Amino acid sequence: MDQQHIGLMFSMVMTPMIFFGCAYYPWSALNKFPILQKVVLVNPLVYASEGLRAALVPKASHLPVAAVIGALLFFDVLLLVVGLRQFGKKAVT
Repeated sequence: MDQQHIGLMFSMVMTPMIFFGCAYYPWSALNKFPILQKVVLVNPLVYASEGLRAALVPKASHLPVAAVIGALLFFDVLLLVVGLRQFGKKAVT
């Protein structure tokens, strides 16, 4: 990404990712919007915030800890593979 587009990245990518990452509310609060509740599960920040919520406030509603750990491991491996592939393409050429 070019330096001129960093501001655009924050406004178009980071802001929705944070808002829909359940950082400000628990994932269970989206039960009135079932489609949105399922769509936000592709955001790794949901699992990070739910895991932190489970660790700090165990009595509050949160995703199951096993699901959080499994999803975080999946996203770690996925992003590591994609990152290494992109690095290989840039470094070899």
